[in-house]
Amino acid sequence: ISCIVLPCNFCSFFPKQLIARFIRIYSMLLFTLLLLAPFADTYVRLQNSILYDEQDFAGVNEISTNICAKGCKAYATIVRNADNLRLTQNIHVFDPNTREDFSVAYLSTLYLQGTDNEKAYLEMGNAPLITISNKNLHLESAPLALWIVSTESPYFRDAEVYDPLQFRRRKGPAPGPIMILSASPFTLTMQPEDENAILARTTGFDAIDRNNVDGCYTALDTDFSDGFGGLTLAINGPLFTLLFDTAKYPNANVEISGNTEFDFDRYPTPNKPVFISSAGFVCGSFSSSQVYRSSELKKNPEYTLRTPNNKEMRISFDIDVVSDLQHPVTIFDLVSQTDLGFYGNFKDKTNSVQLSMATSRVSVTFTPGPSDSFFGMRVSADEMEKSTTKTTTTMENDQKRSTMTSSTIVVTTSSAAFRRFMLSMLLVIALRSK
Repeated sequence: ISCIVLPCNFCSFFPKQLIARFIRIYSMLLFTLLLLAPFADTYVRLQNSILYDEQDFAGVNEISTNICAKGCKAYATIVRNADNLRLTQNIHVFDPNTREDFSVAYLSTLYLQGTDNEKAYLEMGNAPLITISNKNLHLESAPLALWIVSTESPYFRDAEVYDPLQFRRRKGPAPGPIMILSASPFTLTMQPEDENAILARTTGFDAIDRNNVDGCYTALDTDFSDGFGGLTLAINGPLFTLLFDTAKYPNANVEISGNTEFDFDRYPTPNKPVFISSAGFVCGSFSSSQVYRSSELKKNPEYTLRTPNNKEMRISFDIDVVSDLQHPVTIFDLVSQTDLGFYGNFKDKTNSVQLSMATSRVSVTFTPGPSDSFFGMRVSADEMEKSTTKTTTTMENDQKRSTMTSSTIVVTTSSAAFRRFMLSMLLVIALRSK
């Protein structure tokens, strides 16, 4: 038996061959982990679903998941053109129960007969592990959304699923959630109707409930008790689900359509709230902060919010943001030429910001950082109260390097990130005044 000296300077009485074999295996394992590190957990995983995107399959031979351990459905959609069809025909979902392969391109063409083009799906029984393989010669990928949902999900049999390419739901009751799956930005238009109450999130139907364990950000939560005047929602991501309060409004009907157009101009009014987000925003919670990636998304959005007839109104923002100081989400008052930047994270609970300002035109911009960063934002506009007293805030604009005066700004619930921002501005002013 040979004795070798380890780095920790003690003698290990194991055979040299065994030690050498262990070191070789350890080195191979470490090398493999280093190779896989950039790709670890890049998909969007919730409690009862998983969403794969274009980048998940780029340069990758095979992906496996246990989401179907108790059964599941697989839905797919792509951006339809010749190149994307060719590439997604070679990305296959393997059903271990039937031993069959189904391409993502094929799954994207499935619709339920006798419906308003509801999407159909591949349903798989209990499968401890399913694999999705990329059989393209150079492991290329294309814009796609492959969403797999477990049988343990709420509404597994009750939800309606559409893609915006074929989406026109005729007027009728909506007892279950309505979900849209898309590989590119899209717009939804809801027709005016009697009273209704709507809850919406940028998730699948599995995470739409209020008490859902995933705790995803709420894109819309409004009771239109005085009548629903219609609504247009433009989504810069892959998933959007609406749930209607049928217990409170059992006779309410829903008529909704969609398309793949996308406009950065928004018009919030007292009866029509607005939702905007960064590219690929999904869920946006502590339990799931991964973003969806597609070359079709609007990467650096610049939204413009306008009130009717450019009338000064109280514009309120409810923001969910995960980013750093160098990549804030910026709200710019186009009237007073003043901006505010916000950043934060879930770890220190600085991700949530609520504020309001009196103005008629605002822009919202965001450039994501190198790591996962995102924002989701609800925006509403209300008539100004006659008793409102305007205040003035002075701060430094890093781009123009000048001091500017803001419009009326009321911070109703500030994050620690915003407090740090304001303190830093006060420090700058104090130093300059000396």
